[in-house]
Amino acid sequence: MLQADHAGAAPSSTETIQDTPPIGQRIQSLCQDWSLEVTPGTAASLLDMIPSSDVNRQVYITHLPGQPFEDVIHTARRLKCQNFDPVPHLVARRVPDRNTLLRWIEQLSGDIGIDAVLLIAGGMTTPLGPYQDTLALLEDISLSEQGIRRLAIAGHPEGHPHASEATLDQALETKLDHAERDGLQPYVVTQFLFDAQPLIDWRQHLHQRGIDVPIRVGLPGPASLATLWKYALSCGIGPSVAALQHQGGKLFQLARSRPPVEQVMGLAQANDPTLSLHFYPFGGIDKTVAWCRALETGQFEPQHQDIVVKG
Repeated sequence: MLQADHAGAAPSSTETIQDTPPIGQRIQSLCQDWSLEVTPGTAASLLDMIPSSDVNRQVYITHLPGQPFEDVIHTARRLKCQNFDPVPHLVARRVPDRNTLLRWIEQLSGDIGIDAVLLIAGGMTTPLGPYQDTLALLEDISLSEQGIRRLAIAGHPEGHPHASEATLDQALETKLDHAERDGLQPYVVTQFLFDAQPLIDWRQHLHQRGIDVPIRVGLPGPASLATLWKYALSCGIGPSVAALQHQGGKLFQLARSRPPVEQVMGLAQANDPTLSLHFYPFGGIDKTVAWCRALETGQFEPQHQDIVVKG
């Protein structure tokens, strides 16, 4: 089984309190390498607002249903020219045939210089081509031979409606083993969470199975509870829905933009160096970027169970 260079285990009981950094420092450390999800349509606003301080920031580009993959390629090219690190989604069930897949990857890696993709199966029941799932694609072609060096794999801390925990575990182990054989650097990017505890529990579950891999934890950017509730219901995110329901007890909160404070505080408490943050900007890219930058640069104060951004 592929192992990361650092286990990321929680501090042992023999460690002293002085060995654990204060919560503010842990929050800032957790937020140093945040990444962002965009669509070809929303990427334009990102290019307008991000200064040179975000050089090499990972930006993931979704391949939306019904949208030509050429739009993803075009967006990746623009982001690369602005010194971002684009990571296009490669949706196995939306690949029409093997030759098209090879052409897409050649354009990304050979023409643009992109060396990372996020490989997902896709929600459609019937695939457009020969790939029913991500493993079928990985078994058919060598991504490393096509210039890909980093492989992002989808993670499901709260399970999947169409797969058991054992099936998900086996699939992840198989993909990691395949990545190792193909000379790829794998890591996991999760679905978005409204509660940190399922991720912490899942991380421990993976450790117990001997799976050590870096994880980008999916979080919603600042958005109203009404917006978050809509996305939660559409995606069926188990325990996080209950956590979100608990947060929304007062009606006036539905319209107020809320950053993912509870999740960040919980993940920072875990003090796991193998975790980083990946944001889905449901409430707008500008709000998400501003909040992430404040945490990254230390422009905040942790107060009780809140994070207060300065200025």
